[in-house]
Amino acid sequence: MADYANPEDAYWAFFEAFNAKDRDGWADVMSYPHTRVSARGSVRYYQTPGDYAEGASWEAIEATGWVRTRGIEPVRLHESADKVHLAAGWTRYDAEDEPILSNRVTYILTRVEGSWGIQARFGTDSFNEDESVQASAEAAVGVVSRYVDTLNGGDFSTCATLSRLPFTEVGVGEVRQLRSESDLEERLRAAHQGRTSIRHIRAAQVGTSGVNVAVTHGTGSGQPCCALYLVARDEDRWRISGYSGVAG
Repeated sequence: MADYANPEDAYWAFFEAFNAKDRDGWADVMSYPHTRVSARGSVRYYQTPGDYAEGASWEAIEATGWVRTRGIEPVRLHESADKVHLAAGWTRYDAEDEPILSNRVTYILTRVEGSWGIQARFGTDSFNEDESVQASAEAAVGVVSRYVDTLNGGDFSTCATLSRLPFTEVGVGEVRQLRSESDLEERLRAAHQGRTSIRHIRAAQVGTSGVNVAVTHGTGSGQPCCALYLVARDEDRWRISGYSGVAG
């Protein structure tokens, strides 16, 4: 089992193993349970490294002409002793080193049993640097702001309607998937710890159909906490697909 001293080591090892088509090495970069949440609607969940390695396949992307993927330099959005949100992403290239596809992803890394690994990936999955995404960014930030206001008011039912199912919540060594509005309401009610204010909010990564929104909250104790929300366009609506918090 690999031992990664910091989140960035695990991040770069992700691409090294992927390019080598090393199933076991790729699986070893993750923390478990592991999930990948896509703004396009798919949610993949792996309970163990064996599950991940068994599901790994390069056939579909090789059919596009792919020969390698290069990660971009990651940026820490939020961090604590055992969790880091890394804003990053990748571009796929063909044999002539021409780009095939790019994406922007926030990697949620956790330290479990002393080693860092990727617990979850929140993918915008609609990134194109030539497209205007201002409207997407504004819509996503608006949904998160409304969600926080509604949560402060204790209206967990409306919070559920602002979310897309299954709703994914990422902890440290833990991933929750809420598959019904009633389950999500119950979870929000149980986890709610009082009112928070939004000190800072921004669209950290933006695609036409998916946005990772970074938030710094103020709490009643005066201790700030940070959060990441994956907001996805669901037909004509924007809804929250995933959440990860980092304690101050």
